[in-house]
Amino acid sequence: MFYLMFFLNILMQHKYLYTMPQYINCTIVCLSMLLSSLALGQIPETNPDILRTQNWTIGNNILLEFGDSVKVGSSNLHTSEAYASFSTQSGKLLYYSDAIHLYDSSSNIVSTLKGDKSSVQGVVISGNDSIISVLTTTDIGRTDGAHFYTFKNGVKIQDKKILSPVCEMQARVKHANQHDEWIVLHKFKSDSIYSFLLKNDDIMCPSTFRSQNYFGDKGYNAVGSMKFSPSGRFFCLNHYIFKDDLNGNGNSELYSFNNESGNIDYLYSTNTIRLPISCEFSNDESKIYISERGRSILQYDLLKDNESNFQASTSSIWTSPSSFLDARLQKSGNTIIVNLPDSNHMAEISNLDSISSKVNFTGNGINLGSKIQSYGLPNFNASYFYTPSIDFAYTEDCWWHTYSFEGRDTLGATSWKWIFRDVRNETVDVILGKNVSYTFPQADSLENKYEVTHIASTASRSDTVTKTLTIRPKWEADMLGRDTFYCARSPFDSAQDDFTLTLRAPADMHCVHWGDKGPIEEPNLDESLGLIVDYDHFHTDTLAVDTAGTYIVKVTNKTFCQMWDTITISEYPIPDKSLISRFKDSIVSNTLSHSYRWYRNGEAKFETSVRRLDPDSNGYWQVQLVSEFGCESELSDSLNVGFATLDHRYETLDFRLYPNPSNGNVSIEVPKSGEYRIQVTDLNGKLIYGTTQNLSLIFEFELEFANGTYIITLTDQDGNTGSEKIEVVN
Repeated sequence: MFYLMFFLNILMQHKYLYTMPQYINCTIVCLSMLLSSLALGQIPETNPDILRTQNWTIGNNILLEFGDSVKVGSSNLHTSEAYASFSTQSGKLLYYSDAIHLYDSSSNIVSTLKGDKSSVQGVVISGNDSIISVLTTTDIGRTDGAHFYTFKNGVKIQDKKILSPVCEMQARVKHANQHDEWIVLHKFKSDSIYSFLLKNDDIMCPSTFRSQNYFGDKGYNAVGSMKFSPSGRFFCLNHYIFKDDLNGNGNSELYSFNNESGNIDYLYSTNTIRLPISCEFSNDESKIYISERGRSILQYDLLKDNESNFQASTSSIWTSPSSFLDARLQKSGNTIIVNLPDSNHMAEISNLDSISSKVNFTGNGINLGSKIQSYGLPNFNASYFYTPSIDFAYTEDCWWHTYSFEGRDTLGATSWKWIFRDVRNETVDVILGKNVSYTFPQADSLENKYEVTHIASTASRSDTVTKTLTIRPKWEADMLGRDTFYCARSPFDSAQDDFTLTLRAPADMHCVHWGDKGPIEEPNLDESLGLIVDYDHFHTDTLAVDTAGTYIVKVTNKTFCQMWDTITISEYPIPDKSLISRFKDSIVSNTLSHSYRWYRNGEAKFETSVRRLDPDSNGYWQVQLVSEFGCESELSDSLNVGFATLDHRYETLDFRLYPNPSNGNVSIEVPKSGEYRIQVTDLNGKLIYGTTQNLSLIFEFELEFANGTYIITLTDQDGNTGSEKIEVVN
């Protein structure tokens, strides 16, 4: 009977896809096929995890094994309401937990956990027969927060806090690709809901959305629960204010969920109801059931077209005999199990998808014998109850947008077809076969959507499933650019700008993790391990860099493909300051360099690859060394050149200088008024003073230098240069 109920669940989820005669014929044909396959020990392709919920462990040492009948046995739980169990793919108990310990099937403690036995949804287990993940939450926002664990063959290989503080609730459902999983948590003292993707045992940074009808004072909203519908189409959020009594009110919200993108959109609210503690969906997801703590179990119609009609569709299917009765709801096959704390029996809600009659509520559905229930029921991945007649899984090559598609059906299909439709331009590709690969064209904007339709057929029947996939632009190598460098700051140039560089990640990413000269930084929500770094930190598209090092970025796009890139930034030294000297009729840098930039009278004239230069004119010459990376030295001291063969364009500038010797106050008489460059050097050619200014025909000039002999050089606007020697005697 248990397997028959599972099969009826498969049929009911697709009854609106066909006409009634087709549906009736399908029922007869497919019922015989499924019963035959189950008799042979086969598991439906569309849900290989269908038997992972077959064993339930609940408080006060109770173990329930669902099969053709329900067997009541014993576990090692002694807790109030946090339960989870996990069975093998063939339906044998593998692990169970009370959020404090993880037990194996022999009730041995595998590991200690950081959850709380009084948390409404304190623990959930998901995975496969060898690798499982466990997520725990705490009671009333305690500091341990939500902890995520990974176990491989019973050995813990991962333990990290992923959100803190949290409310008591959590929910899981599979991604549309049927491999990854969505995990949702509610942050304590907040209306923020966090949605994480679990991909290849790695928790992606979350998306957030806010409760539309937040109920609470951001201090006592830790009580409630959340649940996905089995298909992942809907998400239910229950929250209520709970202080020191059971008379508080709350709200249940319903959202539509896109299990490909993770987008959540608000649909309806129940408006204020009394202490909503639990929710569950009918098999065809046309109804939702919500239990009020100590009052009623309510039914709402999800097919209504607006919130008012949704709220008006409510009806009570059961009223609690006690104001303290805490009835929780959990699907099992084609029924919803209702726990009745402090009693030795469990209730059942059946006939869930009936169109013409009401559901059935059976108060004594499961007899526990001498065992007495506590609060709560096991928390499961909602997808384990999803049993469609046709589905498909897929994996993505993030670099090339090549997807591998795996068809799944319960029809015993003999032919299969895939249709790939570009939503934007309506182009269509068709491929035959059960398992196929398809490479999507390059997305030429931020995204492109494709409808992927899979059709499985027998001689008498065809079933169809369609999913929408979002194709992002392909990755580009070297997203941060090529390795680069900067020149060290000159100690002689206080006006020189400090080095700065802004690294940029690709636009429109889901999250960006930067590694600042070391390992990529990850969230840290445990203050005992260091500075708190929350998820908001990982949505920064740029990183300002001011020192050398190797910088790393990990980007996650909105289809949760990840890419890493590094850039190395080096600091190169500036060349040493050079000296220049005369060699015959040339001037020479006494320091070797990649290249030499020559200046005459303060202006750049030549850049050469050799250290020797034949000056083309007299004047004050300097050299600047340039390294192979373009780093520049300080300018050398000036060398007064009076031995150069003059360029025919320039003439000697004649001017008078008197008195000579002088006490420092001299008069300069020039041939015409205008702008002149004045330079004073000693006899070794070292520049003592330099300026550019407008001179009248006779100009007074003061030499505030030590006693000695100096050379004054004037250069006019036409480049004519002249020099005079003067002796200063004070």
